[in-house]
Amino acid sequence: MFHGNEEEINAASVPATDDIEISGKCAYKDVHDEFDRSKKIAILDDGFTALNVKKNINIVLIDANIDIFMQNVIPAGILREPLSALKYADIIVINKCRPELLANPSEFKNEAEIKIKKYNKNCPVFYSYYKPDKLVSRNNAIPCEDLKGKKAAAVCAIGNPGYFYENLTGCGAEIDYKMEFRDHYEYAESNMKNLESLMAQNKEYIAITTLKDYVKLKRFNKSPIFDRIYYLDFEIVIDKAFFEYIYNIYKKNRT
Repeated sequence: MFHGNEEEINAASVPATDDIEISGKCAYKDVHDEFDRSKKIAILDDGFTALNVKKNINIVLIDANIDIFMQNVIPAGILREPLSALKYADIIVINKCRPELLANPSEFKNEAEIKIKKYNKNCPVFYSYYKPDKLVSRNNAIPCEDLKGKKAAAVCAIGNPGYFYENLTGCGAEIDYKMEFRDHYEYAESNMKNLESLMAQNKEYIAITTLKDYVKLKRFNKSPIFDRIYYLDFEIVIDKAFFEYIYNIYKKNRT
């Protein structure tokens, strides 16, 4: 199981063979040896809408912070497909759940699954959330506990910055400044200059971004403040049954 962000995946070299081999860190260590015997798995980001690609498993991610059942298809809303397309999902994962809800999940799960089952009665539904792990810079890594009471400049260009901010404040950081851009924004030289000026005037600041944004900011690695830019690293918390379910499908397709 490979996990990284889309820029890193796109930048990876792909061998010219019939099968795409992607090696990386397995998120579920207990099945690592099984996958390691034959790593011939291609994971497509946003592959659900790619109708010209034959796929063995369609996984749909749903943001727990957004009620997609009240949304319309682009451009009237945020959906890329009508809700009826959920019938083609093999697995649905409701992500960014509140840890406290998953500790006592019956009411939360029932509400979400009742809506989903209207479109796909048989699809298994799993729940997950991101658990802040550490802050990582070019030459350093610090535990999230060290954020407590520190002033932060949050830098991001993602679809749901609110969840990013919540995780920072949940670690004890005081977000004193936000440099926020639209999703998929490509940072310009002027943006880095503004951040340099801000950091020069506020020596106590720590600049924190997401991994997705950090990859884009790497081209400014000659900046005098680049070593003061950290990305928030997460652990994905999800029931191990999710990986077992995928592996069972994988075994069936191998036979």
